[in-house]
Amino acid sequence: MTVRIETTPHRSKTRVSVAGRLEGLGVGELVRTCDCIEGELVLDLSALRSADAEGIEAIQKLTRGGVTLRGASPFIRLLLESQQHGNAGS
Repeated sequence: MTVRIETTPHRSKTRVSVAGRLEGLGVGELVRTCDCIEGELVLDLSALRSADAEGIEAIQKLTRGGVTLRGASPFIRLLLESQQHGNAGS
């Protein structure tokens, strides 16, 4: 499975769910999807199984822009934290 990205509007928020493996063309698709959404955005990572460095960087950039993360597995949280610490030294 590659990546599946679904949007679900809910009241004043929009939930973007990411499932599978976030890599390659899927990263650009995620960024484009999120860029098109106005208002509060929640990024649901509960079905995200893995992500390459570009995917992790995109998620971090989205969170720095105010996107709320939900449901990230311990593995994905570890990737986000380790990539963030790796970028801090650059």
